[in-house]
Amino acid sequence: MIVGCDNATIYGEGVQLHTSYSPSVATKTTVADALALVQPLLPSELMAPNCLSHAHKVASLLPLDAVSFFGFETRLAEGQNLSTDCALNLSASGAELMTSGNVGHGSDAWKKVTDFYRLWAQTHSDPFADASATWLEFDSNPQQPEPNLMFGYWPNEEKCDRPWQWMQDKLFPALFLGDYSEPLKKAVQTCYDALPASVGDFQFGLMLARPIQAIRLCIFDLPTEEMIPYLRRIGWQGDFKSLEKYLEAFAPYADFIGLHLDIAGPVLPHIGIEPNFKSGSWSRQPHREPRWHGLFDQLKRFDLMCDAKHKALLDWGGHQQVQYGATAGLLLRGLSHTKVVLAPDGSAIAKAYFGIAHRDSEGSST
Repeated sequence: MIVGCDNATIYGEGVQLHTSYSPSVATKTTVADALALVQPLLPSELMAPNCLSHAHKVASLLPLDAVSFFGFETRLAEGQNLSTDCALNLSASGAELMTSGNVGHGSDAWKKVTDFYRLWAQTHSDPFADASATWLEFDSNPQQPEPNLMFGYWPNEEKCDRPWQWMQDKLFPALFLGDYSEPLKKAVQTCYDALPASVGDFQFGLMLARPIQAIRLCIFDLPTEEMIPYLRRIGWQGDFKSLEKYLEAFAPYADFIGLHLDIAGPVLPHIGIEPNFKSGSWSRQPHREPRWHGLFDQLKRFDLMCDAKHKALLDWGGHQQVQYGATAGLLLRGLSHTKVVLAPDGSAIAKAYFGIAHRDSEGSST
C-alpha cells in the first residue's frame, strides 16, 4: 500500500525520523520490497527497464534494516547507455550482518568484503557505529551480484584505531588477498604523502569484482586552488585545461569538489570531479538547495545533460507512506550527488546518483 503526501511534510523542520527498524521489518522485508513499491515511479529516463532485474537481485541480498540508502547511477547526456550500477549504503546492523559471511555466494569478492567488515569493527571503539561510511557497489548486469567496496577514511578520527600504516600494511593487503603489489603500494603512498597536512577527508574504493588491481582515492577537503598543484606533484597525465574549466564552472554551486583518482601503479589519466554539499542528503534536495539548479545549468551548458534527464531528476524527489505487513514507514526518494568523469583527451561524461531510503516514522506501527 502506498499513500502519497507532500514534500514539505517529510522534508520540513521538526519531522521525527528514525534509523532503527522493528524486528518484523528486518526479518520479513528486504530492500527489494521497498524497490518494488517505488518502481512505478522510477522514470525510464533514469533507469532502463532491463536494468531493474539486476537492481532487484542486489536489493534482495539484505534485509531492509541493513541498508541506510539504496542508490543508483545514471549517465545524463542524450542517448547514453542507461545500464545502471547500484550501491548499498549499510547501516550498523548491515555491517554486523556482513561479518557473518552469510551474504553473497562465497566468491573471492564476497570473502574480501566479509574480512573488511571484521577488520573495520575491530578498529572502532563502538563497532559498526561508522557503517554509514561504507558502501557496496555493484556493476550493472552481472549474472550474480559481485560487490565492489567503497569506504570513508578519516585518519584523525578519535574513535578509530586506523592509522595510515594500518591501511597500508594490513587492510589493503587483506583486500587483495595478500597480493598487494609493491608498485601499487608505493603509488598509493606517494599520493597520500603529497597531500597538504590539513587534508583528512577521504574515501577509498576497491573494484573487487573487476579484473584490475587498483585503488580509487577520493579526496573531499582539498581546496580547489590546490588541486592542480597536487595533481602535478603526483604525476597525473590527464587534461589539465579541461579539468580547470570544469572546476571553475562548478565551484560557485558547491561547498566542495571531490577528486576521484584511480591508482594502478601510475595514477591513471582519467579523473572524476564531484561537486557536492556539506549538509546531509535529505536536507539538501533541490527544493531546499537552490545550487542544484545552477549545477544542472552548467552540465547542460557543456552538453553533458539532456532536458529529459534534467526533468526526471527534479521530479524524482519525494516520499511515500508504505506498509510492510503490520509495520508502516516512510520511503524517501532523493538525489545524492553528481560526478563528471574526464577522459585523457579532455572529453567528459556526467553521472547522477539518486536513490531510496526507508525510515520508520513515529507512530507508524499498526
